[in-house]
Amino acid sequence: MTEKKKRLTLEDLASIPNVPTEEVFIPQWDRTILVQGISKATQIKLGRLINADDTDAFDYQKELLKVSVLEPKLDDDAINMLYEKESTVIDQIFVALNDINGLGGQGDLADQF
Repeated sequence: MTEKKKRLTLEDLASIPNVPTEEVFIPQWDRTILVQGISKATQIKLGRLINADDTDAFDYQKELLKVSVLEPKLDDDAINMLYEKESTVIDQIFVALNDINGLGGQGDLADQF
């Protein structure tokens, strides 16, 4: 006999965690950062950046880092400083973001840039 599945309620929906978080180790620096996945609403907002006439891939990357990296909190100046560092580290961050968002692979977003 199969067990009856519980139907999702609005109370369930309100109490379900929004997005996963994950500690990402950066071996080149012997440090970690805290990242989080993105919600569908954020995914749509970021998607609009890609399709806008006045933005480019760097604008998309900056916004993704701002919403996804929780610690340290990144602003435009910090992102510019980060982009002056070793490119493999930044690629590693994007691979981790792909993984936490269920995109998998070796860096679908990182490979675009």
